[in-house]
Amino acid sequence: MQYRLGVEDIEPDHWVAWVLELPGCFSSATTQEEATAQVPTRIGEYFDWLKRNGQASPPAKEPIEMEAPEVFRSFPSQNDYTVNVFFEDDRKPLDYQEVEYHLWLLDCTRRDLPAVVRQLPRETLNRPVAEEVQGSIEGILSHVAGAENWYLDRLSLALPDEEMPVGPFARLERVRAYTRTRLPELVEDGRVVELVGEQWSVRKVLRRALWHERDHTNHIAQLAGV
Repeated sequence: MQYRLGVEDIEPDHWVAWVLELPGCFSSATTQEEATAQVPTRIGEYFDWLKRNGQASPPAKEPIEMEAPEVFRSFPSQNDYTVNVFFEDDRKPLDYQEVEYHLWLLDCTRRDLPAVVRQLPRETLNRPVAEEVQGSIEGILSHVAGAENWYLDRLSLALPDEEMPVGPFARLERVRAYTRTRLPELVEDGRVVELVGEQWSVRKVLRRALWHERDHTNHIAQLAGV
């Protein structure tokens, strides 16, 4: 089975290889070569993840073959904003079935996140974590909610600030409920928006939102030793 890859250095020493045919499937590493080399393993794990969430998915067909049609290096724009990739694949509008499938995938990521957090004592959630940019696990949870809303804002769809709850769990719930109400409106929405030198579309917003929540779920599990 052949898969198309899009590869980028999303931030310093952080390369992501996106499997463009499989929303939410990606490989991360400190180098382009390592991120690409790990893709077959990540594809297998991805199909296992779908199966655990109730989708009768066949295992990844062997051998897995890959091509990397696009490799992108991020660059600073105004105010040191880091411009990330806009793949040609991101230009394609999503049809009704794709929007519904992305909503289901978002439900899967949201089941995974609480499943990790529920295993942790309350005092662990707000305990400061050394060298953690978000300060604590609760800080990471608030960041995940804020980032999802920020992605929506790329298309002028964000939940207004005054409607954003304070607590991390309430923020996660409110933003996700809001996302679910807005996404069905975006069927066949082909707009491409440029902000601070970076391009955004519905497909890119969902690609990044799925990646971000799955990535931070793994991050929390590693911090907590789950």
